[in-house]
Formats: sequence, C-alpha cells, structure tokens
Amino acid sequence: MNIIEVFKRFPDQESCIAHLEAARWRGQPTCPYCGSTKTAVRTDKDLPYRHRCRECNTSFSVTIGTIFHRTRLPLQKWFLAIMLMLNAKKGLSAL
Repeated sequence: MNIIEVFKRFPDQESCIAHLEAARWRGQPTCPYCGSTKTAVRTDKDLPYRHRCRECNTSFSVTIGTIFHRTRLPLQKWFLAIMLMLNAKKGLSAL
C-alpha cells in the first residue's frame, strides 16, 4: 500500500474509526471495562463515535487499550505513519 492508497482508503477520521471497529470488534462493540456487549452509540456533537456500556455505564471508544488511545493526532496520520514504517526497505528510526 502506498501513500495515495492510504488517502483513498482512509479519506477522513470516520473511515479510520470504521476500519478500527471492524478489525477490533467485528460488528459487535464490547466494553473494555466489563466485557459486556450491551452497548449503545452516543450521538453527542462533542463526543462522536463514543459507545456507552449499559451494564457498567462507562463511555469508551474503539481506541481504548490501543496505541491510538488519548492521541491528539488524526487517525489518518497514524495510519500513514504505520504504512511508511511497514514499507521502508531499510527501516526507520523511532525518533
């Protein structure tokens, strides 16, 4: 996958989140705190793409427990950086 393909496949934050949800949950969001599958999607303007567990009443997103947790960068930039690291023939410095 090259840079152009990354931008075509993940043009915005929503497509990145949809990809992470499909890879992590396979269509069934699971609470990372209690393991329940009884969740609801929050549609607040301030907190889009958040899920609320109906059993332990906590709010979570798909990035909890991943390297993307609490990041301020858009997921598209993370995906691009991962692609560059994976495709580098001689490797890249961590710095």
